[in-house]
Amino acid sequence: MSTPSLMAEPRDVVGKKVKRLRANGKVPAVVYGPALEQTVQVTVNDREFARFYHHHGHATLFDLNCDGETYQVFIRDVQAHPVRRNPIHIDFFAPNLRKAIHASVPLALHDAPEGPGIFSNLLSEVVVNGLPRDIPHRLVVDCSVLKEVGDAVRVSDLGAIEGIDFVTNADEIIAMLAAPVLEAEEPEEGEAAEGAEAAAEAEPDVAEVARADESTEE
Repeated sequence: MSTPSLMAEPRDVVGKKVKRLRANGKVPAVVYGPALEQTVQVTVNDREFARFYHHHGHATLFDLNCDGETYQVFIRDVQAHPVRRNPIHIDFFAPNLRKAIHASVPLALHDAPEGPGIFSNLLSEVVVNGLPRDIPHRLVVDCSVLKEVGDAVRVSDLGAIEGIDFVTNADEIIAMLAAPVLEAEEPEEGEAAEGAEAAAEAEPDVAEVARADESTEE
């Protein structure tokens, strides 16, 4: 399987001036990590990056090609515009390829049942430990095994992956069929009125209680 790649360009614009880059369809980014002696400033095309990120996510090791250099990186962080949600800054992490790292791997749930009960997805990713090249870009979760209310798929059900250790607790629930929440039935209008009248009849008259107390004192 070929290694994915993304093109970047060197950047010398920093600070508030990066607004001009964004206006021209470029996203400012940095490349850093133990594989580099110093941080590298780059830009990537906003549309190309959006397509790449949507397809590969943040757990894929790929080649970032820039000005004749190739950096093997993960997408470590993507800052998005609070309204438009387009990327405005990216961190690319260049790991030591010979040293195991922790990484968050997204889960892809397949064949989710429609019942019985309510299908609940409780975990969207798991943390694993392994060499950068062995980190899976995603893990597929088979939810067709959920048959009855109370059935659950746990991290332990993902099975062993060569060269990878799970950091997330094996007993963590990824998805389950939960019992539906039953809402208490509201009494009909006639029943509510009858209940109020019965309660009123059961309550002692305050004036009568007061007179009875006065008679006792005398």
